[in-house]
Amino acid sequence: MKLTLLQYKTLRPWLWRWHRRAGLAALIVVVLVTVTGLMLNHTSELSLGKTAVSNERLLGYYGIQTPKLSSFAVNDVWFSGDDKSQLYFNEQLIGTCQQSLIAAVAHQGYYWLACQQQVIMLSPQGEVIDSLSAVYGLPVPIVKFGLCEQQLCLATAQRSFVMDAEQFIFTPVDAIQPLVNAEANLPLTIEQAIIRAYRGQGLSWERVLLDLHSGRLFGNAGVWIVDAAALLLLFLSLSGFVLWYQQYSKKKVR
Repeated sequence: MKLTLLQYKTLRPWLWRWHRRAGLAALIVVVLVTVTGLMLNHTSELSLGKTAVSNERLLGYYGIQTPKLSSFAVNDVWFSGDDKSQLYFNEQLIGTCQQSLIAAVAHQGYYWLACQQQVIMLSPQGEVIDSLSAVYGLPVPIVKFGLCEQQLCLATAQRSFVMDAEQFIFTPVDAIQPLVNAEANLPLTIEQAIIRAYRGQGLSWERVLLDLHSGRLFGNAGVWIVDAAALLLLFLSLSGFVLWYQQYSKKKVR
């Protein structure tokens, strides 16, 4: 006898039934993987790697926390530093600082920001003009920074210094303390803009789509579901071939 499994009458209905079921079961995952795969294939054109996620729920799901901000009001401008040592001119990111922002003042038409290990000079538009660190003779770590009458001055844990704002010379002085600009609460609109920018830095849409494509966005269960869908697709391919071959064999016999 030359009968094989392909010729049994019970095989074809069974294959048809499970072929349809497998197709329906894999449908949602296949559509999801197809759409995300197409988008990932055009990452550069869509700028997915450069576009930050701003959705609060998604950022929270990834565990990206709200930053701790230190903010100072100078005239009508707000300066802030976050816990990544990034600096903001109102809501605009302008650079980084060495350790935490501790003060911001206006002097001689410029803004001066002090971090624990650095002093930064800014234009009225918030552009960085110059920066000073210990390499340039800046006394560190700075604990206070502000104005002493008409001069910039700072204090470390050991002593105080008057700063020449033109030549960047630091002269030790006794019995003087900087007039410090105290921290203040940011206006809500600026605070929310900084928080969105901060949280989005750690998460791009490319990362989200990659996790969605692989199922990792839903944890281990998501990965297993995508794996199961891949096996169902394999079954669909094999069962489809078998069904086609049965039909082809019938026509050939005729």
